[in-house]
Amino acid sequence: MMIFKQLIVSFLIVSQVLQGSVMEEDKTYNMNTNPALLDIYLKALLQKESSGNYNAVHKPSTIEDSVTGKPIKVQALGGYGILDINWYGTDTQKSWTEMADLKGASIDDTTAQDDVARFMAQKYFDKYGSWDLVSIAWFAGPNVAQRLKDTGTIDWDVEDSKGTSISQYISEMDRLLSDELMNIEIPEEEFNIPQIPPQEGRSPGLVQQFGVSPNDTEIYAAQILDAVTRRSNPDGERPRMNTGR
Repeated sequence: MMIFKQLIVSFLIVSQVLQGSVMEEDKTYNMNTNPALLDIYLKALLQKESSGNYNAVHKPSTIEDSVTGKPIKVQALGGYGILDINWYGTDTQKSWTEMADLKGASIDDTTAQDDVARFMAQKYFDKYGSWDLVSIAWFAGPNVAQRLKDTGTIDWDVEDSKGTSISQYISEMDRLLSDELMNIEIPEEEFNIPQIPPQEGRSPGLVQQFGVSPNDTEIYAAQILDAVTRRSNPDGERPRMNTGR
């Protein structure tokens, strides 16, 4: 199954590139056309922010207010590390819960955490058209993600209160995304052997001789076996086959 998983990884990477291109041309494009990609991203984000712990308590930090530009003290909450000012909102900023139609939802509600994170990750992707930019918006703020999209450059060495830089965060998210892609459960389907086209001059006696059903693939295999055993037995004597009859 590893080969097929590698193919899926390649396909999804290519699809992400294509999505980015489509976003530039078609503003109505929505990633909900393939929700599995969003699910994979959220699983990686949950692991990165809290190792899957919805009750995680994150270290407080100081950031620049996106509206006033002044430093403010914030604390990330829960499994996805959502800032308290985003979850509850401020006088100048609508809460993420309200934007996700979950106004008043408790941060202790794990389902609400999933729904709010899903809504905002989708919103960021619709805006930026890139998973790396979604991660940058989540980690360093939407202003930084927008700057990178507009200018093609940011300071990748800027660190958070834990000493993690933007470049390190993106690299770790990419690794986690790759892990999630490789852990996809792929339903196994019955493999149908390609059929060999009928060949002129085929001896029908092979079917009776080897006890196989009249299937072109099996007859072709019998022909190969016939040729090999004749070559290995100069007298033309073929080994007996146990056909179960």
